Amino acid sequence: MKREIDDFLNGTFSQTISECQKFLYIARAEEYQIQSIEKLHQLDNEVKSLKKMAIEQQDEDSANTLLSVEYLVKTLIGELKMWLELKNGKPDKAWNHLVEAQINLQDSCQVDNLPNISCEGYMNKLLILEKILFPAQIFASPGYVAEDCECSICGKDYNECDHITGKAYMGEMCYTILRNVRFVEFSIVDEPSDKHARITEFSDGDVIRDRMTWREISKSS
Repeated sequence: MKREIDDFLNGTFSQTISECQKFLYIARAEEYQIQSIEKLHQLDNEVKSLKKMAIEQQDEDSANTLLSVEYLVKTLIGELKMWLELKNGKPDKAWNHLVEAQINLQDSCQVDNLPNISCEGYMNKLLILEKILFPAQIFASPGYVAEDCECSICGKDYNECDHITGKAYMGEMCYTILRNVRFVEFSIVDEPSDKHARITEFSDGDVIRDRMTWREISKSS
């Protein structure tokens, strides 16, 4: 299994990633970016098939490596979609794709180090794109209390199991599932845990404006 995965990483994976990276620029034609997304979806199907085989053979190292590949493929798809949405005049959707790309890349690097990819370099690139392509955002941070925390791996109370959030187990990332959540506060922060949570509009005199586009949404009452 390990040899098959090494051949995949050095062959199909490396070639597809290299081809798609050529189109991670706003100047590239849309049709090539769309084709790249299609190729990456095909690659993702191959990865899932290999991961299933690794899990069936109880090869945890291989399953986790392939999980890292899955996250990286999603990262590239997210960046490509960001460029497409920007071209289509949809910056809010573009922002969401960028944030998903950042999250998936972080997960990929956390699980395993893949060949031909610099985690630090790619993370820095996405952060730079965030700063130069989009206006400064105001982030919200909801505060809440959860009565129960369930482990995504074993389904037990997270405080009573041996799994660790953010660690991969047999091709699956561990995270906690919050149950019986109670909202307690709402704060404005500079460094949010979730960049999806942001203020999308603001009052400008007698009008309400979209924070991304500056377009008028409505008149203030």
